[in-house]
Amino acid sequence: MSAPNPSPEAAAEPVTLSARTVRIEEPVDLLGHIPVGVSAAWLRHGQGMVALGSAWSVRTAGPHRFAAASAAFRAVAARARVDDEVRTRTSGLLALGSFSYADSSARSSVLMVPRAVLGVHDGESFLTVVGVDEDPVMPASWRDLFSSSPVVSATPGALEVEAEHTPDEYQWLVRDAVEEIRQGGAAKVVLSERTTVRSGTPIEPAVLLTRLARDYPSTWVYHLDDVVGASPEMLAQTEHGRVFSRVLAGTRPVADNGELDEADRRAFRADAKELSEHAFAAESVVERLAGLAEDIEVSSEPFVLRLPGLEHLASDVSARLLEGVTSLDVASRLHPSAAVSGTPRDAADEIISRLETHDRGGYAAPVGWMDAHGDGQWAIALRMAHLVDEHTARLHAGGGLVAASDPVSEHAEVLAKCRPMLRALRGEPTQDPAGRA
Repeated sequence: MSAPNPSPEAAAEPVTLSARTVRIEEPVDLLGHIPVGVSAAWLRHGQGMVALGSAWSVRTAGPHRFAAASAAFRAVAARARVDDEVRTRTSGLLALGSFSYADSSARSSVLMVPRAVLGVHDGESFLTVVGVDEDPVMPASWRDLFSSSPVVSATPGALEVEAEHTPDEYQWLVRDAVEEIRQGGAAKVVLSERTTVRSGTPIEPAVLLTRLARDYPSTWVYHLDDVVGASPEMLAQTEHGRVFSRVLAGTRPVADNGELDEADRRAFRADAKELSEHAFAAESVVERLAGLAEDIEVSSEPFVLRLPGLEHLASDVSARLLEGVTSLDVASRLHPSAAVSGTPRDAADEIISRLETHDRGGYAAPVGWMDAHGDGQWAIALRMAHLVDEHTARLHAGGGLVAASDPVSEHAEVLAKCRPMLRALRGEPTQDPAGRA
């Protein structure tokens, strides 16, 4: 994919954007109108947005990539002319973003303002069109831009699936990481695996988005640049001066059409290893909100979040933001959380850099959107793939390790976390018609 821009500010040309949002009086089925050329998407429970084109974008790299992207967008937003007759969440001027996991990543981060957005929020349907150094040109009908979605029931071509490691090799990596933990190198380390999938037919982002949003409606389904996926984990959501974060750590694979029985779920919720892993992740979020927010509230105890194929221990964190703090400020501070790196963060990332031979790229990094006022939503890019080319996708998945981790179980967890993207690529249903959360 695109190389990092060594001078991120230079990519943000001094343009004047003009955004116009108009209400659509009829109900809009977003999943039925994801166009073949979709440039970005953000979907959950049938709401969100699908986008076409790019009116403005900035690419950044290195340790200051979040701040550079945020500053560039704030500058263009300050000059923009906005005519928004809907004035709801995601209407008006906004940018979608996908950031790299590591400061040293070869993949650049991107923040992009689309040319056109079809959105639905709380029963309001709307169309936003953005002009560059000119007034936006509204189509006669929103359907002129967002025609029906491509057929998703067609049989895909044969898939060639190749993991970076054999099962034995990955389990030895887990053993190495666990040994580092036992020797005091870190308290928790999140190790990841990469799997390359080659398709005999072209891989269409619109088709993947439709399948993921249909089968996993309670996740945040996303696409921008080279990433596509369905994340169950909200890193930072801000609105009206409040911030919300959902922490997931601790996992049990289950059959897609089933769930843990009550005895197994009680054992899961009481498992010392899982609770220890979860506590590290929740504490890391609370600690890093210091200086950005006040009146922090955390779930009294972890609850079980059920998804097709997996059950997680989850905690919700909410707080009151300090004046002037944006959603991207929070996402930058929280990334990488202990749920995707480990604890202590620097020690865990050092171990990860030695044991993982691959660049995580956009995996486990913030992906989402921010409006001109700084409010937005940033999920962690999980259950995801990088789209390498028309016929190749690279899946990433990982799991948290503590001193009591078992290599065989950890490998099974990574395989389970790859299943949503593999099923979307194959066109297989989850066998769970409710798509439960």
